[in-house]
Amino acid sequence: MNFFRLLAATTFGLCSTGVMAADAKTTDGAPAKVTYEDDVKPIFRQHCMTCHNQSDKRGGLAIDSYAALMEGGGSGEVVYDDGDIDASRLWQLVNHDDTPVMPPEQPKIAAEQLAILKAWIEGGVLENSGSKAKAKKKNALAFAAPSTGKPDGPPPMPAALPQKVPVATERASAVTAIGVSPWAPLIAVAGQKQIVLYHAETAELLGILPFDEGIAQSLRFSRDGRYLIAGGGEHSVRGIAAVYEIEKGTRVATVGDEYDVVFDADCNDKLSRIALGGPQKMLRIFDATDGSLLFDLKKHTDWIYSVAFSPDGVLVASADRSGGLVVWEADTGRQFLDLTDHKGAVNSLSWRDDSNVLASASDDGTVKLWDMIAGKAIKSINVGGGAVMAVRFDHKGQLVTASKDHRVRLWDPSGNKIQEFPPMSDAVLEAAITHDSSHVVYGDWTGTVQLTSIADPAATKPLAANPPPAAERLKAVEQTLASIRTQLEPLAKSQQDFKAKLDAAEKSLAEADAAHKAVVAEIQQSQAKEQSLREQATQLNAKLPGMVTTSRDLHDAVIATRLSLGDAPDAAKIESVAAAEANLANHLTQIAQARRDAVNRIAQAEAEKTRTSELTTKVKPAEEQIAQKRGEVETAKKAFEQAKQAHDAVAAQMSEQEKKKQALAAAVQ
Repeated sequence: MNFFRLLAATTFGLCSTGVMAADAKTTDGAPAKVTYEDDVKPIFRQHCMTCHNQSDKRGGLAIDSYAALMEGGGSGEVVYDDGDIDASRLWQLVNHDDTPVMPPEQPKIAAEQLAILKAWIEGGVLENSGSKAKAKKKNALAFAAPSTGKPDGPPPMPAALPQKVPVATERASAVTAIGVSPWAPLIAVAGQKQIVLYHAETAELLGILPFDEGIAQSLRFSRDGRYLIAGGGEHSVRGIAAVYEIEKGTRVATVGDEYDVVFDADCNDKLSRIALGGPQKMLRIFDATDGSLLFDLKKHTDWIYSVAFSPDGVLVASADRSGGLVVWEADTGRQFLDLTDHKGAVNSLSWRDDSNVLASASDDGTVKLWDMIAGKAIKSINVGGGAVMAVRFDHKGQLVTASKDHRVRLWDPSGNKIQEFPPMSDAVLEAAITHDSSHVVYGDWTGTVQLTSIADPAATKPLAANPPPAAERLKAVEQTLASIRTQLEPLAKSQQDFKAKLDAAEKSLAEADAAHKAVVAEIQQSQAKEQSLREQATQLNAKLPGMVTTSRDLHDAVIATRLSLGDAPDAAKIESVAAAEANLANHLTQIAQARRDAVNRIAQAEAEKTRTSELTTKVKPAEEQIAQKRGEVETAKKAFEQAKQAHDAVAAQMSEQEKKKQALAAAVQ
């Protein structure tokens, strides 16, 4: 795939002839078919065939025939028939996207000719007018698969970490390693005989992990974020890979016993295997459970700078100082791919979450994206500014790069530059993106480490690779505690005052609510009484017609009794007349009383109606009073909650500082 690397030794020049290309469209206006025979071969003849023909195959490559061109050179294919322009090594070099640029020591070939070459590659590298393009394959850069490995529950964060500083220096050495948790706001920075953990949002120092073997040259978190794998040691003395449990900060395993430093180490997705590499030029894979050596892989001819397992644990990649990049089967140790496009040391490797794309950063100034399915480079990013020292993917498929030109850059999943951050004072050696893609963290040759917001690059926070001794930090914490106590006292008083106001407002609301309920109860009672009185009046009025009829019957009985007296009434008949008259009189009295009672019930009902109306006028003011009191309660509640939040926030700070004080005091002792 890198035949133009071999072309760099040639010195063929540009002819002064014009561009050899036909009209880009047919007579009917449709795009013309761009082919090797009609359009591309003339360009090659003008610029390339002197050195790349069947008689003189520089680098094993001939391009004077279609078949020879498609066969490629000694380093593999140079163009593909899937329409992928980014994967074409030919295009990368003639378009000056990668080095060595072609033609060597010459300007880029004419734009019209480049347009023809691009159309030919994107059109499926057709041989002649009778050729048909194959269906385009999906570019691996067209998507970023969802991330995997996220643990159930809250992401792992340190609970209580050591605070003692193994080595205190006026200035840290060059930053050798930075790691970020894949799921938590946690950053690990390598220092001298120590690994410092910081909170990725606040830049707060959380604790220090001792690394007595020397300096960590690599820091990689396990896929679930529960463990930190540190590779390092001391040059020409010893190299190891150490595994730390994040929540407790304890070292749970030490793997390997190299005679020289380990430059990089990583674990697979199940944390069952650990791979490491360094100056020994051997990729070694260990059983993480017992530390036994599983594979001792010899392929590299120079120091191994970077080692990385794919997120799914199927593959493991290793890269060296001479530009070698090999991908292995993790379970068998067999070689899977030998990727040879880089022309300088490969300093850093990073896998995309879906394990289909591997990114490699090199001294040749490029970052290459490799498609593991197709087994080829699908994108070569010309970063610019010299050697690229670090590259890292985030969960979105974005990349961050660090370069010797003092720059850190952010790229989208297709390899297009999104952002370039303000330069550091020296070569940037390490860079990473935080778990939520909100910040980048990077460090340079001077030992300076910065945490920078992607949304606001001016918002940066320093992180110390070698923090001050525990005694100094203890004094700072004590000063902070004193300041917090000063803040906390008035906040507590304010909280009490607002609570008293809230209690008073709630009491007043309760009283207004009780008064309203009492009025409503009286109205209901009055309405019920009115209804009952009207019902009684109705019942009385309903009885009157019957009583009147009965009175008429009684009156007729009186008349009949009187007529029965005759001319000579006796005492008995007179008595019967008197009884009939008394019975009539009594019944008439009952009728009169019933009429009076009905009238009285109606009068009483009207009185209750009037009373109900009077009581109803009191309801609205009572409701308005309740609304007012409720508003006063809400206002008092908000004020109290704000006061409580302010107090609790400072109290929480105080609690955290107290914990720090205790940890630092223990470290000082």
